[in-house]
Amino acid sequence: MGARMLLTMDPKDGEALKQGGTLTPEVAQAAVRKAMTESPKFNSTYNEIPIFMIQQMRMVKQPKDGSTPTPETIAEAQTMLPMYFNLATMVSTWQQFTAGSEEAKNVEPAINLMDLFEIVDKMQEESEIDWRNVLLIPPSNMSGERAVEDPVASMQAAGAPQTLGDI
Repeated sequence: MGARMLLTMDPKDGEALKQGGTLTPEVAQAAVRKAMTESPKFNSTYNEIPIFMIQQMRMVKQPKDGSTPTPETIAEAQTMLPMYFNLATMVSTWQQFTAGSEEAKNVEPAINLMDLFEIVDKMQEESEIDWRNVLLIPPSNMSGERAVEDPVASMQAAGAPQTLGDI
């Protein structure tokens, strides 16, 4: 549903949300109706897997020895683009990311949406972007409730790359 909503939003819808427009039940129902009837993609019940990403977010793979990355090792480290199976998880991570940085608070996120099969195809062809350096992040919880209060902390605890954010 998040993918369909993104695909059917008009620029005026986005501006209204940015300016704190009120989300009445009627407006929400109209947006859902529009997403269900007008979405050009992600209408199938199978074989269409939306992947969400924000271009400004990057992760730097931590050194294998467990040491803290330094500016010198960060420059040499592998930079990865996190991609999310769930829009809410991505938005939550972005909010945590921007809360920790004064510079990032005023940055408008460039949200991109692709099908998983498109990404796999891009991984197999030459491109300016190395699509093989991605980190696929599963949803926090399929029921919609937050099973993990802090997804970034849980990824770090599991030894995943640390979010540093190349802006």
